[in-house]
Amino acid sequence: MHRHLSICSLVSAPLFIMRARANILIVVAGLLSALVVFGVGSRRSVVEEEPAVSVAAPLLLVRDLPEAFPLGKYMPNRREPDVCGAFDPDRFSPGRDLVYVDDVRAWWESDNDKNDDECDHTVHAALRPALERLIGLAAQRGAVLKIQDAYRPIGIHHPLSLHREGRAIDVTCDDIAMEELAALAWAAGFDWVLHERGNRANGPHIHASVAR
Repeated sequence: MHRHLSICSLVSAPLFIMRARANILIVVAGLLSALVVFGVGSRRSVVEEEPAVSVAAPLLLVRDLPEAFPLGKYMPNRREPDVCGAFDPDRFSPGRDLVYVDDVRAWWESDNDKNDDECDHTVHAALRPALERLIGLAAQRGAVLKIQDAYRPIGIHHPLSLHREGRAIDVTCDDIAMEELAALAWAAGFDWVLHERGNRANGPHIHASVAR
């Protein structure tokens, strides 16, 4: 009997060792899986906690900046009506086409001129994206874009001016040279930009307009 037990022990010993090794492998595999999951989770949390990289700057530029934009130059080198479409009262509906834009980073003349009964926040919906990008580009440079003229159904502008549809805007900036501001307006996506000489009443400014 003792001999039988010793033989059984001899036979069962390798089986015990194999089972123990299998259990150890299962435990090790579980630990490795846990480490992988923990590592991925930790990496994901680190990535999520990292400050987002600003992509505003490149997104605000929809075109390359022109190398020069001197006084009197306009881009593209074609007439404004040919690029943006002429003023057409039959195709324009103030209630349908006009939107109100407000941005605290900009200076709006109608908010600061008591003699101005117009609203410089009112523009054609097609002009809004380029205007908002230009406001952002000025703000990135620590400057404040000044909106001098926007929608003007009547008044000082030519009877066929795109201001009468809100598709044109006149802007200036105290902290950005007019030549640079003209280039920024073009890069911001306005369809037609003029570095305008102005007159005694308004002086040099940037006139920018868009197609419908």
